[in-house]
Amino acid sequence: MSDNMDEDEPLPLQQELTCPVCQGIFRDPMLLPCTHSFCRQCLEENFKYSKKCPVCREKCEKDKAIANRALNSTCESFLKQTNKRPKTIQPSDAVCNLHLKPLELYCEKDEEPVCVECVTLHSTHRLYTLSDGAPMCKKELSERVHIFEKKVDSYKKTSRNLKNAVTYIKAHWSRSEPRLPYGSLLNVAKHVGGLGFNVWKKMQSHVKYPVLLNPNTASPWLSLSSDLVSVKESSERLTIPDNPQRFDPCVFVLGAEAYTSGKHKWDVFVGDNPKWIVGVCRESLQRKKKFTVATNRGVWALGLSKGVYNVMTTKREELQLQQRPEKIRVKLNIEKGEVSFWDGGLGKHLVTLTHKFEGAIFPIFGPGLHSSPMALVPGKI
Repeated sequence: MSDNMDEDEPLPLQQELTCPVCQGIFRDPMLLPCTHSFCRQCLEENFKYSKKCPVCREKCEKDKAIANRALNSTCESFLKQTNKRPKTIQPSDAVCNLHLKPLELYCEKDEEPVCVECVTLHSTHRLYTLSDGAPMCKKELSERVHIFEKKVDSYKKTSRNLKNAVTYIKAHWSRSEPRLPYGSLLNVAKHVGGLGFNVWKKMQSHVKYPVLLNPNTASPWLSLSSDLVSVKESSERLTIPDNPQRFDPCVFVLGAEAYTSGKHKWDVFVGDNPKWIVGVCRESLQRKKKFTVATNRGVWALGLSKGVYNVMTTKREELQLQQRPEKIRVKLNIEKGEVSFWDGGLGKHLVTLTHKFEGAIFPIFGPGLHSSPMALVPGKI
């Protein structure tokens, strides 16, 4: 080698041992599947921004890189023989983290400065010089600061309004929960829902008509139709008065009219609902607590749950039915002390419960929480 050769001029072997990214002797080199090697630190910096080889641009995964021990040993031997020190990367704010070149351009789409080597990675983006890109950034930053300041002002105003509302509520709030006395709500079903029927009843007293549902007893999780003849699950808890007659938390609703004497019957369409309860109950039935549906609790009913038909006695009695009924007929005979259940479609008797009924007896409906409604079927003249 010539004595006057520039010390910085790379030797032939040195060129082979130079990292393509940092242009220094390999330090802890890693080998990619594409056969290109890079310093471990250079490769890790590259993977922060790209999953491609910096040389051939072939896609590769970080966990596919392996340590190139042979190359590492060669580099160490070369450094010992030439008394050279490996080039240390000291990235700064003005140098590209990937190529370690000065940041001279600005990418409008990615909103970041880039070096000339990064141009291939932003080939479809609009690039500006830093002197042209800086005013653009300042303008956009100013607009965002203005928007942020408006949001801060809006937040402060909302906070003040909320604080004033809380203060007002605390000043006027009464600790005693107001409760409506029993019977304070108008029975809409009795006075309005069956108005046409009541007029007709005076003319044709022998005609029996289906019962109507009493909305004042319906659980907040149930939605009744406007004509009060069908009920289904409500998509959300309804905001309604918490009167004593209303079922909560149990999901039930009563008929609008109580029976103290005579014979009565009504048909209930249950369809293919997987869970339901139909029958009669005492007026004194618990409304504000959960309870077991059974005869000893004042409920005489038939129900379906988990594919099993049960007579709601103290000890559940399972009914074996060959065909699934879509319509349940309830027959109530107060004087005889009987309530019987029938397959309303086939007219087939299912079961009869007996009891000496005293006081008011109401039809009770438990449609379950389903979107398909349970409906009362119009009576035949």
